[in-house]
Amino acid sequence: MTVLAVFQIVVVAYITIWILYLLAFPLIAGFRGSCIRRRHELLRTSSPRIVIIIPAYNMADVIGNCVAALRNDEYAMEHVIIYVVADHCTDDTAERAMAAGAHVLTRKAGLRGKTYTLAWTLEQLARLDVMPDLYVIVDATAQVSPGFLHAISESWRQGEDIITSRAVVSPTNQKWFAKCLGLMLVHRYMQGWYREQLGLSAWLEGRGMAYSRDYIQQFGWRLALPSEQKSSHPTEDWRHGVRAAEQGYRVALAPDAKVMTPLRRSFVEATKQNARWERGRFINAMTHSLRLLWQGLKQRQPLKIFAALDGIQPPVALMGGVACALALWDLCFPDWSSVGPWVFVPFVLVGIYSLMVAYRGYFEGIHFITLFWAPFYVGWRCASFIFAWTFLDRLRPCRGQRKTS
Repeated sequence: MTVLAVFQIVVVAYITIWILYLLAFPLIAGFRGSCIRRRHELLRTSSPRIVIIIPAYNMADVIGNCVAALRNDEYAMEHVIIYVVADHCTDDTAERAMAAGAHVLTRKAGLRGKTYTLAWTLEQLARLDVMPDLYVIVDATAQVSPGFLHAISESWRQGEDIITSRAVVSPTNQKWFAKCLGLMLVHRYMQGWYREQLGLSAWLEGRGMAYSRDYIQQFGWRLALPSEQKSSHPTEDWRHGVRAAEQGYRVALAPDAKVMTPLRRSFVEATKQNARWERGRFINAMTHSLRLLWQGLKQRQPLKIFAALDGIQPPVALMGGVACALALWDLCFPDWSSVGPWVFVPFVLVGIYSLMVAYRGYFEGIHFITLFWAPFYVGWRCASFIFAWTFLDRLRPCRGQRKTS
């Protein structure tokens, strides 16, 4: 057997296993039903006192809308305090936040970036003796839907310490790549929902998330901080979720806590962000996720095992691109293909799963016509993966100079 044949067999088996992994959760959840603990028994009976933290770097154009959406939430606002953290801002973000009704903390020293800003903010709140029951973190570019805080608080009342929201693409961004990335958010929501039904840990959604006072008092924000003091990458929330699972915490999904995000409006900026995501994802997979997987296997804890596998899992678009390449290779060079008809198995499985995501995305306002952009999207994401390891160093912001918080 030639080296090429072995390579083809390994790649086909690798992609098939991961796609079956994604398809397994809907099947298992469907057969077993909900395994969520304490679904009908509220462990915390009172309404939580909530502090909302909005990290913001030069977000003057959007901060007012973000604060207004939170203040218009159906939750009893006498239990809520909103803090906007103006992180190294050079515009009037702070002034507009105060005009919208938020408290403002101004940060001028230290490395800029969401992770460092949140660590600093939690220290400042402790010094101010602000100790709520629940810390809710929302991106400045996002807008929450009505009932967001109620959904988060209900999950907290059921005993959860880490709660993630459900991100959907904002209808204000009609770019083709935004709609395709919107389907990616649908995929993440679907997988998170099935994990929630099985009592496992969902993926942490950094655009809207919450932490209990007990968790913050024990860990602060150190599990999200990188091991080296340098500018953080956009997968810090992914890393935080994996490291929290290492400590025995699961990320609970609150399906009704919807956060609308505009994503990137420029194709160039979206490409750069994708490249940073792919590199950060790989680094996390090769470090924290592998360590968690080994720990979970030794302790025989499904929560840790599946959280680790989620951290290692390759992007669906990347698997789709490789599956298409294998199928084309077999069609164009049949004499050099050693897998036979099995080469089409990952292609078919990726197609089935993509249709499932597209069907669910239709109810999120993403039309089926978006599927026609799938070849361009897959090529774009695969190119971003290559881009991440070829040119990313030239595109990195200078130390401590991230563009957004």
